[in-house]
Amino acid sequence: MNPPTLDELVLATPSSLGSYGPLMHEIERALASPQCSLGMIADVIEKDIDLTARLLRFSNSAYCGFSTRLSTVTEAIGLIGIQQVQDLLTASSVIERFSGVSNEFVSVKSFWQHSLATGIAGRLIAMERRLPRPDRLFVSGLLHDIGRLVLILQAPKHAQKIFELYKKERILLREAEVRVLGYDHQNVAEALLKSWKYPLSLVLAVGNHHNPSGCEAARVQAAVVHLSDHLVNAMRVGSSGERFVPPLN
Repeated sequence: MNPPTLDELVLATPSSLGSYGPLMHEIERALASPQCSLGMIADVIEKDIDLTARLLRFSNSAYCGFSTRLSTVTEAIGLIGIQQVQDLLTASSVIERFSGVSNEFVSVKSFWQHSLATGIAGRLIAMERRLPRPDRLFVSGLLHDIGRLVLILQAPKHAQKIFELYKKERILLREAEVRVLGYDHQNVAEALLKSWKYPLSLVLAVGNHHNPSGCEAARVQAAVVHLSDHLVNAMRVGSSGERFVPPLN
């Protein structure tokens, strides 16, 4: 059986994974309004108890260095920023909807521990270096390995071949992906996030986090995700399936 193309993987992945549906559209309309305010966005989010809980959970994770924990939607939006909250909400939606992926190849809990740690590291590096939009680097880190879950979900037989080759020849998991498929998980993530109309800098940072030097348009952002991923792998915080520490580019 021939491996699926990137286009086939994107088409097979429900577009609903990348959005919140009606409520997300309501948030988008509020953000586009000239009268947009913190209170207006908070009112929309608070209509959904689950969405409120997700925003607070991920906000407290992203801003773990803040002196007090955020306890209200208004506090979370005030700290994150009105325009930035959409990125965080959409990312949390993707994470929650992939939570049912089989643990046959990788522990989903461990996968998200690794992803969350990478996002936090990226945000802290961005703040230390005074880079713009540290929140977006948090989301980039959070979603950097999402392509691997897509492969497991949409191409399980090829995922099995990848993991068998990876274990047999003791090579990097990304190298096994390329040998079996002709592309890797970062290519999958880039194609998927682009189809979901994520911001271009975020798409490129995720799609080039193993080779940031080859990404002219978002080299700094990709390098931050690359370094964050390397540090989290070296510290063994969770795992996205990789048992070796990928080299720094």
